[in-house]
Amino acid sequence: MTPEASIAGSQHGLAETILDNIPIGILYCDRDNIIRFINNTYAGYLRVDKKEAIGRPITDFLPFSRASIVIHTGVPEMTSTCRIEHDDGYTTLIVNRLPVRDDENNIIGFVSQSIIADTDELKEVSEKIRQLDRKVAFYQRRMQSALSALYSLQNILGQSQAIKQVKDHLVRYARTESPVLILGETGTGKELFASALHRESSRADRPFVCINCAAIPQELFESELFGYLAGAFSGARKEGKVGQIELADTGTLFLDEIGEMPMQIQSKLLRVLEDKKVFRLGATRPNTVDFRLVTATNRDLKTAIRENTFREDLYYRLSPMIVSIPPLRERKQDIPLLLDHFLEKLDRRDVTVSPKAVAAMLDYSWPGNIRELRNAVIRAVSLCKDRVIEPGDMPPEIFASGPYCVVGVAGKPLKPLVRLNRDNEANAILSALEKNNWNMAQTAKDLGISRATLYQKTGKYGIKRGQAV
Repeated sequence: MTPEASIAGSQHGLAETILDNIPIGILYCDRDNIIRFINNTYAGYLRVDKKEAIGRPITDFLPFSRASIVIHTGVPEMTSTCRIEHDDGYTTLIVNRLPVRDDENNIIGFVSQSIIADTDELKEVSEKIRQLDRKVAFYQRRMQSALSALYSLQNILGQSQAIKQVKDHLVRYARTESPVLILGETGTGKELFASALHRESSRADRPFVCINCAAIPQELFESELFGYLAGAFSGARKEGKVGQIELADTGTLFLDEIGEMPMQIQSKLLRVLEDKKVFRLGATRPNTVDFRLVTATNRDLKTAIRENTFREDLYYRLSPMIVSIPPLRERKQDIPLLLDHFLEKLDRRDVTVSPKAVAAMLDYSWPGNIRELRNAVIRAVSLCKDRVIEPGDMPPEIFASGPYCVVGVAGKPLKPLVRLNRDNEANAILSALEKNNWNMAQTAKDLGISRATLYQKTGKYGIKRGQAV
């Protein structure tokens, strides 16, 4: 008989041969704790002959064996330690204790898998595991940093009543788990408010995932938001991808510019909000998620609903709590404080802003809000002389437009009335009168004052028709 035939005729012998040649100790007991199998490695640990051990209780060799406990409870015990005493010392093992069940799920015995805890190989493996643990911890810290909220309530600058009220609402809303919708014009800092809301909530130490819906191409929206499995579509990463919603698990998901989200994605987001389950592309089973939703938009969503570009049912899921950020033109008293902040951020504390420049900023409507103010300061700091920002250092639209901008007789631009000191006020009034052919109503309108105030000032300065400019 050939060796191959001999092996084929004895699968039991083959299995025993394999188990005898692996560097892991294997021992099997029946329900009565009697050893029915032990391989060479385990017999070596016990320093006994295999034939002597088989048929004897395990407690003859391991008095404190937990075999009976595992058989009784049916609960595995993994990576435990076990000490085997010898006349010349002891051997420490790392042990897995496993119940053995039959086809009807009845426990019929117990298996012990063991390796020596102090071998050189194990030490090498342990060192590799420690290195991997350090790498995992490093990447976890990086991930946590990347998914952290950058701004707190203290970063929302302003002493105006409008901003104080918004901050108060923000703190109150943060105590709940309800979705929050942040409304605000472009440049008002909606992400800053969302970040502060997260930092004030009970999820502050969990992920803060921010997605700008206006920046994601429509064809990539679904895979970016929900993720996908390997091979889900042509061009997909071979390892698949975790979606942004799953990254926000246990934390806060911030969807900026929610009004730009495609309609088909809106319906899928609505299902996630209802079920708290996410299906990756190509998946047949969902992943459960737990996140607090915060959204923001500069659009009128109710108008979008009427135009059939935004789902009404989604809107009401997003908006049980609404934060309306006031535009800068409604909180101009905060401008000096913001100026100081931007100069500090630019590390230009040596630069001051002249009263005329401040007045110009207070008169401007700031359609780009705080973002536009920041850009104006960056420009002015670069252009200013003698470390003093003057009106001419700012963008032309801030100083050369607005209801107070008047033009002289020869078409030369004049400074707005409220931006001039008392010494130049009379000259500005006279120039405006000459420009308007002494039409008091039109001149008052150009200067941004009432006709009664204009009469009062012409009398105060003794301005008369025919007087030289």
